[in-house]
Amino acid sequence: MKHIIYKPFIIAFLQALVLLAGCSPKDTTIKADLVTKAKSDKDFAGVRLTVDKGIVTLNGECATEKSKSTVETTVEGVYGVKNVVNNITIAPVVIGTDQQLKQGVDSLLRDFPGVEAVTRDSVVYLQGKLADEQVIKLKDAVNSLKPKRVDALLTSR
Repeated sequence: MKHIIYKPFIIAFLQALVLLAGCSPKDTTIKADLVTKAKSDKDFAGVRLTVDKGIVTLNGECATEKSKSTVETTVEGVYGVKNVVNNITIAPVVIGTDQQLKQGVDSLLRDFPGVEAVTRDSVVYLQGKLADEQVIKLKDAVNSLKPKRVDALLTSR
C-alpha cells in the first residue's frame, strides 16, 4: 500500500490561502462600486468621495443625519472598504441643473479613486491626488461633458 505524502499539498494550500487573504480590491474597483451605488441612492446626491488604500473619505452634504448615516453604512458595506472617514455635514442639498453634469463627472471619476469633484454653476472643480500623466486624460474627459470650465486643484501622487 502506498502512502501519500500530504505535506507538500498542505504547504501549497496554506500558501494559496495567505496569498488570497492579502488580495483586496483596488481603489478603482471600490470607487466604481460606490459610484454605481450612489447613482441610484438620493442620499448620495450631495456627497463626494475619494478612496486611498481602501480608506474612503466622504465629503459634501446630506439633508439629514439619517441620510448621513445611511451613506456611511452603505460605504462600509462595500467589499474592500477598510475604513470610512465621514466629513459629511448636514445642510440642504439642492438638486438642480448641474445634477446631470455631476453624475457624468462622477462616472468619469470611477477610474480616478483619489479625485473628487464639486460641480457648481456648470463649472467642475477637481481636487485630490492624481499621477501627473493622468491629469490631462481626466481634464479632457471632463471637458467632453461640456462644462463652462474645469478647475483642477490636483496634487501629484
